[in-house]
Amino acid sequence: MYAAYEKLIQHLDERDVSYLANGEGRSICADFRCEVGTYRVIAAVDEEGSVFQVFGYSPVRVPEGARPAIAETIARANFGLRVGKFEMDFDQGELRFQAAQILTDDSLDEAVIDRLMGTTMSMLDMYLPAVLSVIYGNELPKDAIRCVEARRCNSGEAESDERGADD
Repeated sequence: MYAAYEKLIQHLDERDVSYLANGEGRSICADFRCEVGTYRVIAAVDEEGSVFQVFGYSPVRVPEGARPAIAETIARANFGLRVGKFEMDFDQGELRFQAAQILTDDSLDEAVIDRLMGTTMSMLDMYLPAVLSVIYGNELPKDAIRCVEARRCNSGEAESDERGADD
Protein backbone atom coordinates (compact mmCIF):
# COMPACT_ATOMS: atom_id res chain seq x y z
CA MET A 1 0.00 0.00 0.00
CA TYR A 2 2.89 2.38 0.76
CA ALA A 3 5.32 1.12 -1.88
CA ALA A 4 4.40 3.82 -4.42
CA TYR A 5 4.82 6.60 -1.85
CA GLU A 6 8.16 5.16 -0.71
CA LYS A 7 9.29 5.05 -4.36
CA LEU A 8 8.38 8.74 -4.74
CA ILE A 9 10.41 9.65 -1.63
CA GLN A 10 13.37 7.56 -2.81
CA HIS A 11 13.20 9.15 -6.27
CA LEU A 12 13.31 12.69 -4.85
CA ASP A 13 16.04 11.84 -2.34
CA GLU A 14 18.25 10.38 -5.09
CA ARG A 15 17.93 13.66 -7.00
CA ASP A 16 18.58 15.86 -3.93
CA VAL A 17 15.19 17.56 -4.27
CA SER A 18 14.16 19.51 -1.17
CA TYR A 19 10.60 18.71 -0.15
CA LEU A 20 8.24 18.46 2.78
CA ALA A 21 6.73 15.02 3.29
CA ASN A 22 3.30 14.22 4.64
CA GLY A 23 3.53 10.48 5.27
CA GLU A 24 0.02 10.28 6.65
CA GLY A 25 -1.38 11.86 3.48
CA ARG A 26 1.22 10.11 1.30
CA SER A 27 2.18 13.37 -0.38
CA ILE A 28 5.15 15.67 -0.80
CA CYS A 29 5.34 19.40 -1.39
CA ALA A 30 8.26 21.05 -3.20
CA ASP A 31 8.97 24.33 -4.96
CA PHE A 32 10.57 24.28 -8.41
CA ARG A 33 12.01 27.27 -10.21
CA CYS A 34 11.42 27.13 -13.95
CA GLU A 35 12.00 29.56 -16.80
CA VAL A 36 8.84 31.65 -16.31
CA GLY A 37 7.95 31.13 -12.66
CA THR A 38 8.45 29.23 -9.44
CA TYR A 39 5.78 26.61 -8.87
CA ARG A 40 4.63 24.76 -5.80
CA VAL A 41 4.26 21.08 -6.69
CA ILE A 42 2.35 18.55 -4.63
CA ALA A 43 2.74 14.91 -5.60
CA ALA A 44 0.52 12.35 -3.92
CA VAL A 45 -0.38 8.68 -3.94
CA ASP A 46 -4.02 8.09 -3.02
CA GLU A 47 -5.06 5.99 -0.01
CA GLU A 48 -5.41 2.79 -2.00
CA GLY A 49 -2.11 3.32 -3.80
CA SER A 50 -3.91 3.18 -7.12
CA VAL A 51 -3.44 6.76 -8.42
CA PHE A 52 -0.39 9.00 -8.53
CA GLN A 53 -1.28 12.69 -8.88
CA VAL A 54 0.87 15.76 -9.38
CA PHE A 55 -0.55 19.24 -8.80
CA GLY A 56 1.41 22.31 -9.86
CA TYR A 57 0.23 25.64 -8.51
CA SER A 58 0.55 28.94 -10.32
CA PRO A 59 2.33 31.71 -8.40
CA VAL A 60 -0.48 34.07 -9.44
CA ARG A 61 -3.87 34.23 -7.77
CA VAL A 62 -6.46 35.17 -10.42
CA PRO A 63 -8.28 38.41 -9.49
CA GLU A 64 -12.04 38.00 -9.16
CA GLY A 65 -12.85 40.21 -12.15
CA ALA A 66 -10.53 38.23 -14.42
CA ARG A 67 -11.85 34.76 -13.47
CA PRO A 68 -14.40 34.41 -16.31
CA ALA A 69 -11.73 35.31 -18.89
CA ILE A 70 -9.20 32.96 -17.27
CA ALA A 71 -11.83 30.19 -17.24
CA GLU A 72 -12.05 30.62 -21.02
CA THR A 73 -8.27 30.75 -21.26
CA ILE A 74 -7.79 27.46 -19.45
CA ALA A 75 -10.65 25.83 -21.38
CA ARG A 76 -8.80 26.75 -24.58
CA ALA A 77 -5.49 25.52 -23.13
CA ASN A 78 -7.05 22.23 -22.00
CA PHE A 79 -8.58 21.45 -25.38
CA GLY A 80 -6.56 18.60 -26.85
CA LEU A 81 -4.23 18.08 -23.89
CA ARG A 82 -3.52 14.40 -23.56
CA VAL A 83 -1.77 14.44 -20.22
CA GLY A 84 -3.20 16.61 -17.48
CA LYS A 85 -5.49 19.59 -17.22
CA PHE A 86 -5.64 23.12 -15.90
CA GLU A 87 -8.08 23.84 -13.07
CA MET A 88 -9.19 27.03 -11.37
CA ASP A 89 -10.96 27.46 -8.05
CA PHE A 90 -13.51 30.08 -9.05
CA ASP A 91 -14.07 31.21 -5.45
CA GLN A 92 -10.41 31.64 -4.48
CA GLY A 93 -8.76 32.30 -7.86
CA GLU A 94 -6.30 29.45 -7.36
CA LEU A 95 -4.92 28.15 -10.65
CA ARG A 96 -3.19 24.80 -10.99
CA PHE A 97 -2.23 22.08 -13.42
CA GLN A 98 -2.94 18.46 -12.56
CA ALA A 99 -1.57 15.28 -14.09
CA ALA A 100 -2.38 11.75 -12.91
CA GLN A 101 -1.47 8.15 -13.61
CA ILE A 102 -3.39 5.04 -12.60
CA LEU A 103 -1.03 2.62 -10.86
CA THR A 104 -1.13 -1.14 -11.03
CA ASP A 105 0.06 -3.27 -8.12
CA ASP A 106 0.96 -0.15 -6.07
CA SER A 107 4.07 0.29 -8.21
CA LEU A 108 5.33 3.71 -9.27
CA ASP A 109 7.90 3.85 -12.02
CA GLU A 110 10.64 6.50 -12.01
CA ALA A 111 9.70 7.37 -15.59
CA VAL A 112 6.12 8.10 -14.47
CA ILE A 113 7.34 10.39 -11.68
CA ASP A 114 9.64 12.27 -14.06
CA ARG A 115 7.02 12.50 -16.81
CA LEU A 116 4.17 13.76 -14.63
CA MET A 117 6.27 16.21 -12.64
CA GLY A 118 8.02 17.43 -15.79
CA THR A 119 4.79 17.79 -17.73
CA THR A 120 3.18 19.70 -14.87
CA MET A 121 5.99 22.24 -14.67
CA SER A 122 6.31 22.53 -18.46
CA MET A 123 2.61 23.22 -18.91
CA LEU A 124 2.60 25.86 -16.16
CA ASP A 125 5.68 27.50 -17.65
CA MET A 126 4.21 27.43 -21.15
CA TYR A 127 0.75 28.79 -20.33
CA LEU A 128 1.46 31.22 -17.47
CA PRO A 129 2.37 34.00 -19.97
CA ALA A 130 -1.09 33.59 -21.55
CA VAL A 131 -2.78 33.85 -18.16
CA LEU A 132 -0.76 36.95 -17.29
CA SER A 133 -1.49 38.62 -20.63
CA VAL A 134 -5.23 38.06 -20.17
CA ILE A 135 -5.21 39.33 -16.56
CA TYR A 136 -2.85 42.28 -16.91
CA GLY A 137 -2.68 42.98 -20.65
CA ASN A 138 -6.38 42.72 -21.45
CA GLU A 139 -5.58 40.24 -24.20
CA LEU A 140 -8.41 38.04 -25.44
CA PRO A 141 -8.12 34.42 -24.23
CA LYS A 142 -8.07 32.96 -27.74
CA ASP A 143 -5.30 35.35 -28.81
CA ALA A 144 -3.24 34.67 -25.67
CA ILE A 145 -3.46 30.88 -26.16
CA ARG A 146 -2.75 31.16 -29.88
CA CYS A 147 0.35 33.22 -29.10
CA VAL A 148 1.88 30.82 -26.54
CA GLU A 149 1.11 27.78 -28.66
CA ALA A 150 2.57 29.43 -31.77
CA ARG A 151 5.73 30.27 -29.81
CA ARG A 152 6.08 26.61 -28.85
CA CYS A 153 5.71 25.51 -32.46
CA ASN A 154 7.95 28.28 -33.82
CA SER A 155 10.74 27.59 -31.34
CA GLY A 156 11.51 24.33 -33.07
CA GLU A 157 9.54 22.13 -30.70
CA ALA A 158 7.38 19.61 -32.46
CA GLU A 159 3.88 18.92 -31.24
CA SER A 160 4.53 16.86 -28.13
CA ASP A 161 2.72 13.99 -26.52
CA GLU A 162 0.72 16.40 -24.33
CA ARG A 163 -1.46 17.54 -27.27
CA GLY A 164 -3.53 15.71 -29.82
CA ALA A 165 -2.70 15.78 -33.51
CA ASP A 166 -5.96 17.49 -34.48
CA ASP A 167 -5.18 20.91 -32.92
